[in-house]
Amino acid sequence: MSAPAIALNVSVEEYLHNPAYAHSEYVGGRVVQRAMGTKDHGRIQGRCYRKLDEYFDSHPGGYAAVELHCRFSIDGELRFRLPDVCAVLERDGDAESPYLERSPDLVVEVRSPEDALSDILRKLDEYFEAGCRLAWVVLPEESAVMVRTADGRVQAVKKGERLLGGDALPGLEIELDELFR
Repeated sequence: MSAPAIALNVSVEEYLHNPAYAHSEYVGGRVVQRAMGTKDHGRIQGRCYRKLDEYFDSHPGGYAAVELHCRFSIDGELRFRLPDVCAVLERDGDAESPYLERSPDLVVEVRSPEDALSDILRKLDEYFEAGCRLAWVVLPEESAVMVRTADGRVQAVKKGERLLGGDALPGLEIELDELFR
């Protein structure tokens, strides 16, 4: 089941300043509620963040974040997306805004039981259109991750295998078992 819109015709200012919308996304004037995460979702989200944060300890020039407000437009519609976890390689001008004014370099979405995979894939399309280089969709029920690159390649990574940062985050390797323990 996809997350329902919880308000229509909300201004950007109201979205950004109303605490009720803090964990929601904004798409073309509508506030879209995100699925409520489970304990497993939270654990996996935390482990992904920790691994990415450790990567940037030894590879300066970027950072990991959880639910970072990412602002970009698709087909003239303003969006604020909040990936579960993301990695951002710093670029000139990024520090001038309290929000990331583009897509992260790596987006991690952890699928909750009520998330429709089609909705997640639609979001990935938006992230890639806005400049994302790599996306991981973590599938807790399958103990697997769907990896998608900007050029459209898709790969399944299963327990016993490693997630790689590819061209986006060279040298990043995460044992998948560590995310699902």
